[in-house]
Amino acid sequence: MEDSGNTSDESTSSSKRQKISGDSGNTDEGLDRISVLPDSVLLYILSLLPTKEAIKTGILSKRWAYLWTSVPNLDFSDPNFEESEDEDGFVNFVDRTLILYGGSRIKRFRVVFEYREWFASRVDLWIRFAARKNVEELILEFAEGDNLDPLDGDPYLLPQHVLTNGSVTNLSFSFCRINPHGSISWRSLKSLSLSYMPLNDNLVHDIITGSPSLEVLDLYECCGLRKLNITSENLKKLTLRDYYSSSDLNSALEISAPNIQSLSILGILNRRCHLMNMPSLIDATLQFQIMIDNILDEYNVYEGYHNILRVILETLQHVKVLRIGIWCIQVLSIWEMKILPSPSSKRKLLMLDTSLDKWELPGIANLLRSSPDLEALVVNMTASSFINQFHFEADFLDSYNFDGERYWSSQNLFLHCLMHNLKTVKINGFTGGCHEIELVQFILKNAMVLEKMVIYTPRYAHLNWRKRFSPEELLEIAQKMLSFQRASPRAVILFS
Repeated sequence: MEDSGNTSDESTSSSKRQKISGDSGNTDEGLDRISVLPDSVLLYILSLLPTKEAIKTGILSKRWAYLWTSVPNLDFSDPNFEESEDEDGFVNFVDRTLILYGGSRIKRFRVVFEYREWFASRVDLWIRFAARKNVEELILEFAEGDNLDPLDGDPYLLPQHVLTNGSVTNLSFSFCRINPHGSISWRSLKSLSLSYMPLNDNLVHDIITGSPSLEVLDLYECCGLRKLNITSENLKKLTLRDYYSSSDLNSALEISAPNIQSLSILGILNRRCHLMNMPSLIDATLQFQIMIDNILDEYNVYEGYHNILRVILETLQHVKVLRIGIWCIQVLSIWEMKILPSPSSKRKLLMLDTSLDKWELPGIANLLRSSPDLEALVVNMTASSFINQFHFEADFLDSYNFDGERYWSSQNLFLHCLMHNLKTVKINGFTGGCHEIELVQFILKNAMVLEKMVIYTPRYAHLNWRKRFSPEELLEIAQKMLSFQRASPRAVILFS
């Protein structure tokens, strides 16, 4: 009996081993589930990898050896190149890869490296290769060491055939130069991103005119513009990031775009920005800081920045969605503390990127007051830094000082949006600070038609200012908030 039991156990173990290894008895085939997938699926997986990593899969088996040569996306952007190879090694790698590539069509071609003038002819060949494969998305992210100033460096000159490519739908150029010898014709282009590039008004006009299908335009650290006049009916989204000018700081960058629906102004600007003729605009994002060295030569710094932002907000009075950052909120605090008039708006959704620092609170009150039709408020807790802050002078702080921890409870505010329209509030990245809790209490106490307040706590630690709550801490905060007085009988508080 004992022997029979052992035989049965061995038989069972043998059966289990056979099931694990597969019916054919081929262990490798049974375990290699990926290799049995069709080529189309494998090529999709490889297309998600940097090209250098995709090539490494060729050692897996004969089937994998040249599979990568048909992948639709070529991405030469492996960050490890900088550590393991110099620029010559990178350029040689790209050359060898393109020689072996056998795909009939390239969907996405991306190159990221530190460009040098002597590589121009090699880069020309890469781009021509991609163009012959009817590339749809061409991304050239170049840099010249630490120098990204297109006026001081030597950006890559885009070949004329690139400027008349009819197959591209997405173009992104960084540290390149456009000097057309003829017309620009990107008839299929939907999205264009230009960064660290010298531009001028006529060139941008030619680009937009030659791109009749263009819907998205992103200008990042580009210089040379004075008037950006966008009349295209299809262009719907415009983003301006870190605009600077090396001369004529007293002038303003004028933007006229009657058909765009979405506008974002981000980063650092060293010139005034005048927005004109934007009747179709639906949403706007203002996450910028203005740094004009000679603004004090004309008027008081506070009046100066107040006037610049006031003019922008007056142009945006009709937008339904406004997202605004720390610097702008702090400038609005100056308005509030000095009891300056603020342009009213028709916005329905207000998104605040804020640290809820003491000197942001009056600015938030100002925004709520100027948003009588507001239905939804989103507060995104954001780390404050030297870059995104307004730098108040000590005299101003002393003259207008107040108790930040009791700001909301001490204000006799009549806010139309709280009385009649605000229905939804979301707070992302809630940290449990006193300013956050008091804002929650103020809204609950005064929002007469509030239906829902959702508080999202961090799921992981992020920077020094943000922590992850323990279940006990979260329960304590939740109980405290649930005890707050609520003006709306329908208001519910949700924690996530």
